[in-house]
Amino acid sequence: MDFWTRLRSAIKQQNTTQEWVAGKIGVPLSTFRKWMHRKTYPNLREGIEIAKLLDTSAEYLITGIEPKDLNKELNEKEIKLINAYRILTPMEQENAVVAILAWAEKRKRWIHSQ
Repeated sequence: MDFWTRLRSAIKQQNTTQEWVAGKIGVPLSTFRKWMHRKTYPNLREGIEIAKLLDTSAEYLITGIEPKDLNKELNEKEIKLINAYRILTPMEQENAVVAILAWAEKRKRWIHSQ
């Protein structure tokens, strides 16, 4: 399951609509629909707000991993990645997140096609 499928599922589970979520986080419905049609991703702030509104976690929407699974110890590469992320500007952080998520989705599709 990918980000968009998890987002659709969370909206359905909360018995709400795309219009309601878009209005609550302050984005045009057309922007929200682009997310739902896999054209773009929400930025980090929007993703966190969406998760809160839908009573889930941003980690789950992005990765599919439940937050309890994220409490494991980080390895050295993960720590380096987090430290590198923290020195970026907010715009650079957002660009990095979008790029990594896009790469991960592409990788997932490749794995599933094998």
